[in-house]
Amino acid sequence: MIRVSVFLLFFMSWVHFAYSQSEISGRVVDKVTNESLPGAYVFIKTEFGETISSTFTDGNGKFSYKRPTINTYNIEVTFIGFSKFIKTVENFDGNDIGDIEISEDGELLETFEIKAQVLTGEVKGDTIAFNANAFKTRPQANADDLISKMPGVVMRGGTIEVQGEVVGRVLVDGEPFFGDNPAMAMANIPVEIIDKIEFLDQRSDQAVLTGFDDGNTTKTINIITKKEVKSGMFGRISGGYGTDNNYLASASLNFFNGTRRTTVLGLTNNINQQNFSSDDLSGALGEGGGQAGGGGRGGGGNDALQTRERDGITITNAVGLNFSDKFDQGKAKITGSYFFNDNRNVLNRTSSRTYILPSDSLQLYNEETRNVRESKRHRLDLRLDYDISERSALIWRPRLTYAISENRNETFAQNLFDQNTPINDVENVTVGDNKWMSFDNDFTYRYKFGKEGRVISTNITSRFNENVRNSRLTSVNTDYGTSLVDSLIQNSFSNSNSFNYRVGIDYNEPLTANSQLRFEYRIGNDLGKTDQEVLQREAESTQFVLDSALSNQFENRYLQQQSGVGYRFNNEKWRIFTSIDYEVSKLNSDRLFPGFENTQRTFENWIPRAVINYNLTEQTNIRLDFRTSTDAPSIRQLQSLIDNRNPIQIFAGNPDLVQEYQQRLFARIRRVNTETSRSFFMFVSGSRRNNYLGNSTFIATQDTLINGEVLLRQGGQFNKPINLDGFWDARSYMSFGFPVSFIKSNINLSTRANYSNRPGVINDRLNINKNTTFGQGIGISSNISERIDFNFNTEGNYNLVRSSLQENLNNNFYTQNTRIDFYWQFLGGLFISTNINNQIYSGLGDAFDQSIWLMNADIGYRFGANEKLETKLTIFDLLNQNTSIARNVTDVFIQDDRTQVLTQFFMLSLTYNLRSFSGARPSQD
Repeated sequence: MIRVSVFLLFFMSWVHFAYSQSEISGRVVDKVTNESLPGAYVFIKTEFGETISSTFTDGNGKFSYKRPTINTYNIEVTFIGFSKFIKTVENFDGNDIGDIEISEDGELLETFEIKAQVLTGEVKGDTIAFNANAFKTRPQANADDLISKMPGVVMRGGTIEVQGEVVGRVLVDGEPFFGDNPAMAMANIPVEIIDKIEFLDQRSDQAVLTGFDDGNTTKTINIITKKEVKSGMFGRISGGYGTDNNYLASASLNFFNGTRRTTVLGLTNNINQQNFSSDDLSGALGEGGGQAGGGGRGGGGNDALQTRERDGITITNAVGLNFSDKFDQGKAKITGSYFFNDNRNVLNRTSSRTYILPSDSLQLYNEETRNVRESKRHRLDLRLDYDISERSALIWRPRLTYAISENRNETFAQNLFDQNTPINDVENVTVGDNKWMSFDNDFTYRYKFGKEGRVISTNITSRFNENVRNSRLTSVNTDYGTSLVDSLIQNSFSNSNSFNYRVGIDYNEPLTANSQLRFEYRIGNDLGKTDQEVLQREAESTQFVLDSALSNQFENRYLQQQSGVGYRFNNEKWRIFTSIDYEVSKLNSDRLFPGFENTQRTFENWIPRAVINYNLTEQTNIRLDFRTSTDAPSIRQLQSLIDNRNPIQIFAGNPDLVQEYQQRLFARIRRVNTETSRSFFMFVSGSRRNNYLGNSTFIATQDTLINGEVLLRQGGQFNKPINLDGFWDARSYMSFGFPVSFIKSNINLSTRANYSNRPGVINDRLNINKNTTFGQGIGISSNISERIDFNFNTEGNYNLVRSSLQENLNNNFYTQNTRIDFYWQFLGGLFISTNINNQIYSGLGDAFDQSIWLMNADIGYRFGANEKLETKLTIFDLLNQNTSIARNVTDVFIQDDRTQVLTQFFMLSLTYNLRSFSGARPSQD
């Protein structure tokens, strides 16, 4: 171990000296006003036009570049709205090239004038910046319309993917905007105020404060606004009414006054728009299925200021508020968001499931569900960044969420030997209410010592959750083998809460100007408690008695300690982080009722980590990331408590579970050529899990008592989590973007391949479910003008499903999703637009193999010199074919779902766009 450390230190020192050389600096200014020009592009080229390096000016118009090895070279400067400037440098031995004065278009230059070109963007390290003016969008477009035209960007419902990675945060001029909700932020920033869009891997708060890059990043979009719109008001007010009493009203108002920025949002509708969006009918489109994968433990969405998009049909009322400002002479900045959502969701769904049983036997499960849910949710998110002094700084982020809901669920389900031979069925009605509250608190403090790079920091996080649920279940069960019919009426009262905290201390010690050591210690504890009481009505009586088989009191403690050492090396070419931690985790669970039972586990693991970022050139970046992690079973998975809300599908936890250990490798290469507007992205990733938290399913061949107390009818399923080995998966993604001048458009080609090897147990037999997906996509986005705009995207996925238990269930199926958007404005303010969605399903069976067309059309007119007022007629689902189907493949079953969606309607709407800025009016180019 010591030899490896010595070798690493020697290697990093060699890399540092190999790349260290003198730099030349300069400044770019406006020739007329002598003002500095931040964001100008500077290229260092040979006499023959070959690019040696490139950079851009900082906030003061300054730039620097490494001294070329040749004696004669050209400096080329390009800036939007200014003419290109070229200066020849010969035998220069100084360190400051001085001021470079450039002129607006049409004026003479000191050397010679070349027609200005708008560069698509530029790359610096992990950051890719695209010029907004390089992409043409329709009038009154928002940021989400703009980024959808950029290479490597894919919009999937409320999720934004950049080069195959999900965006987790959006900033405006470097400041948070609506918490961690990318979709909401992008839908409420108009294109005309945007100067640049940056895609970056944002470092963690701890890394920002301490300067020690620990490799933890979040894919982030930073919207840089134009300098003339730093103060003013902009927004949009819209309302519409249509057939079938469909309606929509929304408002988005933004008030910018320097560093003080306030945004107010409002929304009400009954057409499935559940969160704030620029596309009035986006929620109605829905997401098609044909998905391979799923199962296991579902991961929740990011910690966002929005509600989870629900299938079915939803009525929504919502308001949102975002605020940010700086004070104490800019040393402190505060941002905050409040979000309220009130909705009523109606879900009608039919599902058909095929279980993967040993041998060639089959069992089917069909279900029809109607669920009505009314919920209200409040969410408050605050953040304070404060540079107390030159040495001390802190970040504090409290978050509070409170939600209440009422729910009514009606389910009819059947177990069958085949489509014509039922085993049993159940009719359930569940009525209940739920209250949920959470409070999260993150605090990070940093202190710098006198020696540069010597820093100590501490991070304290805490989470508190409480959930109170009451429900009444009425169930009628029919057994076709015995013709017996029995009923069940039970009342459930559940109260669960959890509290966890994490405390970490880091000490950073510099080794050289570019390298540091970090010593760390972490301690955390997860404390959870549940108390569930189930009362069951006695047969032929109105009396309810406690059912001890379904009632439970449970306490869980999970103490985790971690200590380790890390090493960081950074220079202009390399960013390297490596660490090794030793982790000890202690699980201690107590079942208090019925009967006392204690479970204790101790886990010891080494947690290695390594991240390498290498800037091969100014335009090409390579990243390698290897990490390990552990995951403890949840309190619900640990409880042996039986959940029989669906008597033919029973669930219980498993107190014998141990923690999961995961290893993950990620590799990415990225290249963007700012002069040719060509881009290339590729990544591969893979992971494996030891003690994977999987599923065990038992299907009863006859009436069976579970735990000796709860009856499971013949054909019913009993599910519980277990630990399994053999899980691994792999993903790859590649995209290539380039402009096509003769059609004035940008083309993006993408390819993806995914594979998963997921173990599961069914009737005590191990099943390995292998899912393979190959996908190919192409996107074409116009760059013609604001008056003519079109986008074409299609992606096809070929899926192979293989089961080790039943080869006759092996299945190949194909899905393809195509979308076409077209906009044309003519005769002044008259415009027409349409979006067409086509979903193809093949290989899913006769009931699901089909081609579905969803077409929406608009015709409208924009009034006034600035076209701020707009009226339009929208036809939703012009062809009247809208439907939603999906396939879900897990370790023990394959399931197809069909969900009710909105059908054809007409809507007339009126929209007013507010634009009032104290500076010059934003360019409409």
